[in-house]
Amino acid sequence: MFAVWAGIAWAGTLEVHVLDVGQGDAILIEAPDGEHILVDSGTRSADLVPVLSALGVEDLDLVVATHPHADHIGGMQQIVRSFDVELFLDNGLEHTTKTYGELVQTLDEEAVTHRTAQKGEVFTYDDLTVTVLWPGPKTLRGTRSDLNSNSVVLRLDHGEVCFLLTGDAEAPTERALISGGIERCEVLKVAHHGSNHSTSAAFLRAVDPDIALISCGLGNRYHHPGDQTTARLAASGAVIYRTDAWGVLTLESDGRNVEVLDGLPSAANLGWLPRDATVAAPRPAIEPLPETAPKIAGSGGARPRTSDPDEIEPPRGLFWRIRQWWQRRSTRRDQTKE
Repeated sequence: MFAVWAGIAWAGTLEVHVLDVGQGDAILIEAPDGEHILVDSGTRSADLVPVLSALGVEDLDLVVATHPHADHIGGMQQIVRSFDVELFLDNGLEHTTKTYGELVQTLDEEAVTHRTAQKGEVFTYDDLTVTVLWPGPKTLRGTRSDLNSNSVVLRLDHGEVCFLLTGDAEAPTERALISGGIERCEVLKVAHHGSNHSTSAAFLRAVDPDIALISCGLGNRYHHPGDQTTARLAASGAVIYRTDAWGVLTLESDGRNVEVLDGLPSAANLGWLPRDATVAAPRPAIEPLPETAPKIAGSGGARPRTSDPDEIEPPRGLFWRIRQWWQRRSTRRDQTKE
């Protein structure tokens, strides 16, 4: 079972944080030996520099821009200026936007090693292996979105545990990965914020994930995640976790099992959450979360709302949510040491 903790780690400890950047993607990976990998950076407004610093990041051993859309690289320029980056990978496709042009210029100014990810490349960080599954040798052309379809897709292997990070890959990418013999992964970062253009039934049969992670913004104008995608995920048996419903999602692997440290599962029929959402579908029956994890009564993980003026709290921005998450994480670790 994916939520059962083995007790004694045998492959070091790996942490994967799906950061809450609104309608975008940003994933921080803490390898067992303390090295840091960043996959995407959200939009410019996400301002991840103080967030990464608060998480103990001093330099980044690998940074991956899955593709050059602003919701994935908007904050990257500031990150490259603020941290030493050993290697920067992208999908090799240029974009016409100012955001992309400024990022490339900054990479040159900071003398960062910058190259295109190649299918089959392998990077090793102690007990963590990172493999590039896509882009392939032949660029996909004429798709609904060539930038999306040629997203960098990464497989993280930590002992017996696998994470699949898919960027905004769409149906053509999935067909190519299936043709290449993609193997099962316990944890799937759902492509394209849960868009109906991705996460086909055939792809889910091949990957067969236990846990599905969706990064999307509360009240986003695209109505992500799509109902068709969440229905397919439910039919596959995967338990869904969403940043719009909870905020930062943190998973920890000991090489045998993976545990969701921060985040509550969302019911498959939760649907798109408007910014003023007050009611969410009840979450599915699963093993109880630790008592230190905040409880949200009567919801599938949706952020609590109130109509009582005396109970209305100040706006809760990204950094506030990161800080709350960090406090919960510290509390859990302190209790573990006792």
